Amino acid sequence: MQYVKDLPEYIHQVPNTGFSNVYLLEVDPQSLILIDSGTASAGSKILSYLGSIGKDISSIRYVILTHADADHSGSAAHIKRLSGAKIAIHVDDAPRIAGEKKLKEMTGLTGRLLGLFLGFMKIEKIQPDIKLNNGDTIGPLSIIHTPGHTDGSICLYKSNDILFSGDTIIVDNHGFPRLPSSYLNKDTNQLKKSVEKISSLEFSTLLPGHGKPIFSNASALLREYVSNGFRR
Repeated sequence: MQYVKDLPEYIHQVPNTGFSNVYLLEVDPQSLILIDSGTASAGSKILSYLGSIGKDISSIRYVILTHADADHSGSAAHIKRLSGAKIAIHVDDAPRIAGEKKLKEMTGLTGRLLGLFLGFMKIEKIQPDIKLNNGDTIGPLSIIHTPGHTDGSICLYKSNDILFSGDTIIVDNHGFPRLPSSYLNKDTNQLKKSVEKISSLEFSTLLPGHGKPIFSNASALLREYVSNGFRR
């Protein structure tokens, strides 16, 4: 079986999904939760990986999207069709994957150029089965609403153990937590308030939407970043 080094055996990071991370959490041997679905092209990578670890697509019971951006939700509809899984996303981002609202508009020249690029990403509209709110739970995961990157961004918390942070917190090339660049965010000031909130939690492992996981002292590193005024 293929696991990212140092991840517990019930969590998998799907390899080769491009620049956004996709995770699988085993609730039990027959039940998986997919956390983010990557771009539209990541669907085949998820299927291939499931086969490599002896799992059937039907074992995915939930697809939890940390936010609506196309690089995190692009293959959700495809995975749902194949697995019958329930799609879960925060209520504030639900209209965006359903096509009822536009995806996030980015600011500044760099943001607008990136927005044009992301506009060419295929994303199939889908009505979510579950509209999440702060404090909801799915399996062992608690939902924490962390707006700022998008209106409905969330983190998923496994108590005193693991935080799946989506794009609320990413990890830089030196292995430290940081905010996404400001031009990628709906409201960076609001995002800072969200990060201050989650920095009070205890977790050893941080599994970000971008960058490599942090496997030890993750919450302490995050608190240091916040206490330094979000500077490294």
